[in-house]
Amino acid sequence: MGDTRRKRGSSSQFSGPLLAGKIIGDALRKKNQGDPSDYNVVVKELCVRDIDSIQLQRWLNGLRCCISSMGNDCGKLVGATLKLSWAYRDDASVAAYTEYLHDLVAAHAEHLSPCVYMLLNLFVYAEERLEEVNQLAFERAMTCLCNLLNIVPVGIHCVKQHLLAVCPYKGRSAVSQEHFVRNSLRMVDFFPELMEDVFEILMEHIVKLDVDVSKEELEAEAAKPDQSACTVFQLELEQGEESNAASSASAAMTNVPAHKLDVCMTHLLAFIRKHCDQGDGENAATFVFQVLCRVFQKVLLMTHGTSHVQFVLFYICSLNQSFVEGFLYLLWSKAEDLSCDAVTRQACVSYISSFVGRAKYIPLCTVTKCLDLMGDWVLQYIQMYDSSARSIPDANAHPVFFSIVQAMLYIFVYRHHELLRMENSRSYLQRLNFERMVTCRLNPLKVCLSNIVEVFAAITSKHELVFCYTIIQRNRRIVMPATTVSDRFDKVIHLGSFFPFDPYLLKQSAPFFEDLYTEWKDIATWLPAESADSAAAESAPMAFPPSPTIDNQMVALNLTPLSPMMCSVSPGFDKNNYF
Repeated sequence: MGDTRRKRGSSSQFSGPLLAGKIIGDALRKKNQGDPSDYNVVVKELCVRDIDSIQLQRWLNGLRCCISSMGNDCGKLVGATLKLSWAYRDDASVAAYTEYLHDLVAAHAEHLSPCVYMLLNLFVYAEERLEEVNQLAFERAMTCLCNLLNIVPVGIHCVKQHLLAVCPYKGRSAVSQEHFVRNSLRMVDFFPELMEDVFEILMEHIVKLDVDVSKEELEAEAAKPDQSACTVFQLELEQGEESNAASSASAAMTNVPAHKLDVCMTHLLAFIRKHCDQGDGENAATFVFQVLCRVFQKVLLMTHGTSHVQFVLFYICSLNQSFVEGFLYLLWSKAEDLSCDAVTRQACVSYISSFVGRAKYIPLCTVTKCLDLMGDWVLQYIQMYDSSARSIPDANAHPVFFSIVQAMLYIFVYRHHELLRMENSRSYLQRLNFERMVTCRLNPLKVCLSNIVEVFAAITSKHELVFCYTIIQRNRRIVMPATTVSDRFDKVIHLGSFFPFDPYLLKQSAPFFEDLYTEWKDIATWLPAESADSAAAESAPMAFPPSPTIDNQMVALNLTPLSPMMCSVSPGFDKNNYF
């Protein structure tokens, strides 16, 4: 009779937690004695997909009775329990499972890492389940994770490793990307010490989405009439909760990769705004800024091809003028650091130029400080090299020099209306000595981007600051003989056109930058109506044709609101105890 009962199915075999505990305990003892057959049966029973909730609770309570015996050698059994779909079950089953995990980690801290990995997997959207079910699973996983890390606080160091491992592939749906970003940021609410790790992982993830977006397609979409403009920004931050506006159908961009990027940026920017507004105010915002600056250096600074993710720095700097100073200090200190490689220094200069030129919130005193720093550096460089044999317009030989000169021209183009209106503007601009820069033997007007050079020439000629047309026309006539010019020189014609803060083309997250960003159309209204007279006067001795009006130059140079001229520049200043 007893043998018959022992051969029945598991549902009758384990009628209660005490009996289940006895069976599991016997299996573990036999395993330690070299007979793993019963142990394997227990593991197999736990792997049954359609196990009912009552049976699951009996198993879990039985496991708790044997928790002291479930050490490192029971990885197979623990692994089977971690594969159970517990988070989607009834409250009683969830309570039994969380109690089991609590006891397991308390008795054997070595099992914490796989437990954390299992819980972080629930941060990722399960496509086959409903939205509310996914959200409930995340809430349960987050509660359980908090309990486990309270037991073993040092376990927080394994969160970064596992969060990176569960990061969804960029080909997953926009909903999957949104849930991962939102849930990861929610974790920072519980564990502020994870902010830098989470930001780093999310930035790396969003960078992958960003470089996958075709800027040409976004520009084409931006040129179409927008039927839902200004109606998609529905983020509600009451009670510190972001709304689900990022998944709103009306907010979706037709470009699928861009929509994925847009929803991620929306949640990231909303999180930054919430954390900078709450807590102890300025201190909380300063902490977030410092974290973002460190992540920027590790992830963004040397990443090429991104168009939008770097705007998180643009946004947070708008919250406090001291952040502008801190960001510029970071960039300029690297730009003038001879121990840094040329590519890093050039990238910093590009960020400076694009930032200062585009950010409306940067005051004029900061702009002039940038120009002063860069101007002094450029003039010292010219004094050092202008008389040497290396003073040829070779961007490979003098990459940082040409980048800084181009940055100064760019900043001047975008901020010239403010510079010309300030008191003693002419004496200040003469002190910058643009004339010395453009007439030196290094010939930066030959190497800098032609559209920047042309607009700079039009503005300075109109206001009789610098006369560039003679040099520009001469540069156009220069054809270096192939027999006397090295291959290296032939390869260097213009600098790259990387401007990090080119127009922001994502629709849903764009309202974060309203009234913060300078569009090219705003600058065009300040440009001189014509430059023909001054250009003709300069070029007459050389019999060059008169230059066209500035409006015609804009068309000829393709200086549309989506052109490279929509970017800007700026260096840095006082450290202000930020780094």
